[in-house]
Amino acid sequence: MKAFKDENGLTLVEVLAALVILSVVFIGIMTIFPQMTLFNEKTETKLDTMNLARQEMADLVAADKWKKVLVSSAVTPDTGMPDYLSEAKMAAEMAAEGYTLSSHESGFDRYQKKSDYLYEADIYLNCETYLNPAVIGEAPAAGTCAKLEPTKLHKVHLKIYDINATSPETYRLSSETFSFISYKATEGTP
Repeated sequence: MKAFKDENGLTLVEVLAALVILSVVFIGIMTIFPQMTLFNEKTETKLDTMNLARQEMADLVAADKWKKVLVSSAVTPDTGMPDYLSEAKMAAEMAAEGYTLSSHESGFDRYQKKSDYLYEADIYLNCETYLNPAVIGEAPAAGTCAKLEPTKLHKVHLKIYDINATSPETYRLSSETFSFISYKATEGTP
């Protein structure tokens, strides 16, 4: 029998070692896929709630419902400025959108609405200045609006919470957005 010195091929030990190495790599790769699926689901939920927040905010600050006829006798006693957005008007408009007043904090009212998500809208009572170049005079102080300025801006902070399916009393902030209610007054009679 003639012995071959230059045999080509793999031994059984080399084949088994290669299989072990490949299985470790394969198992490592397979553990990534469920994590990627979970990440994609979370991202999809986040995008859904971001779109919900945008749509809800657009409905809340729609310009056609935030108008009031300005009557010269309707002034607030503390500032003497026209009462452009009363809490009663705010509550009525929010109720029309399905919100209920949940708390009255210092400087803002908090409204809530529950559906598939918990919506929480903070509407700030002090209006922000909107400096219209057509209005001449000094710039108003922070947190007040000019007497002659027909457009008043009230900040709105909308938060959307995920409701925990296993424990419905617990929530997780999913998305939030900010905007302004542009409250316009027009001259006229009540």
